[in-house]
Amino acid sequence: MPLPDYGAAPLAKTFLLVRGLSLIAMIAIVGVTANFVSQIVSSNIEPPKEIVGTLVITCLATLYTLLTIPFFYANARLSLLLMTATDTLLLLAFLTLSIILGRPLSYLNCPAIASQTAASNAHSAAAFTQSLAQNLNESGARLGLGRWAGSTRTNCYESKAVWGLGIALAVLYFCSVVVLPTLWVKARRVGGGSGGGKSAF
Repeated sequence: MPLPDYGAAPLAKTFLLVRGLSLIAMIAIVGVTANFVSQIVSSNIEPPKEIVGTLVITCLATLYTLLTIPFFYANARLSLLLMTATDTLLLLAFLTLSIILGRPLSYLNCPAIASQTAASNAHSAAAFTQSLAQNLNESGARLGLGRWAGSTRTNCYESKAVWGLGIALAVLYFCSVVVLPTLWVKARRVGGGSGGGKSAF
């Protein structure tokens, strides 16, 4: 299937590149945060709301991003404006997530946390959550993101990776918010206004 250029082939290719990088980043975030939730919930502790919020928003964003690719290939010009509006909302969402995640994580010094093997890290994380459950003395007690990320070096690095990928997604969605309306304008000029026989949706 040929790539629609919307009157600006380099921008169309840039958009698809941005979408591809966004999907890679979101799949990585979903994998890490889902693993965090699984480990924490297995100890009967409520996971940090920051992790749950990141997982939910990223899952929805991944579904939306996958759906926009066939619409883009369908050469539907009006969809460019709808995608611009939705991408703007996702830009704001990932900016907010980056700020929320950065508050506790920016103070953590991962190299200062005791270095352990993978098996020791897994054991320490499990022991940490079980200890918290006993100390909090209540089922379903909420665990803070800072305490979870600071429990092992692996958790620290993975949490900071999620934070960094969230910032990268904000940048990528900003790029698409700039590119999409430009493609719409170019397509209108090439198509002669709203005519041209191409789909409006």
